[in-house]
Amino acid sequence: MKKYLMFLYGFALLIGCASVYAQSNEQVDALLAQPAASVDQAAYLALVAGGRVDETATPAYAYDFAINQGWIAKGRGADAAIRLDELCFMVMKSLDLHGGVMYSLFPGTRYAYREMAYFQVVNSSGSPYRVVPGLEVVEIVQSAKDLKGGNQ
Repeated sequence: MKKYLMFLYGFALLIGCASVYAQSNEQVDALLAQPAASVDQAAYLALVAGGRVDETATPAYAYDFAINQGWIAKGRGADAAIRLDELCFMVMKSLDLHGGVMYSLFPGTRYAYREMAYFQVVNSSGSPYRVVPGLEVVEIVQSAKDLKGGNQ
C-alpha cells in the first residue's frame, strides 16, 4: 500500500512539474526512481528549470556545465549521490536566486543550504550533508522555482 501511495504521489508531482518544466519524461522518471539522486540527474533538472541548458541536453552535459561553472566540486563524480547542500547551491545558482548577506559574501554550499532552509524550500531538521532522494530533488526544484516567481 505504501509503495502504491508513493507511486501516486510521485505521479501527481510529475504531472504538476510537467506543466512547469518541459524536460523529457524519461529524465524525470529516472530521477524519481533513484533512492539517492545522482549528481548528473539533479544537475539536469536544476539547470533545465533555470533555463541554463536545453531540455534536449543530456544529464552528462548538464553535469559538465555545472562543473565548468563551479557549481559542483570538481572531485564529485557524475554518478555520485548528491548531498542536500550541493543541491541547494546548484539550484540557487541555476535559478539566479539571491541570498542574504552571508551568501552574498561567501556564496557556497553552506550558505545556500541556510538560505533554502530559511525560505522553507528544504527541511532544515536534517543534516545539510545528507543524500537526497530523487523525489525530494524534484520537490526542491519545484519549490525554488515557485520562490523565484513561477515561470520567470
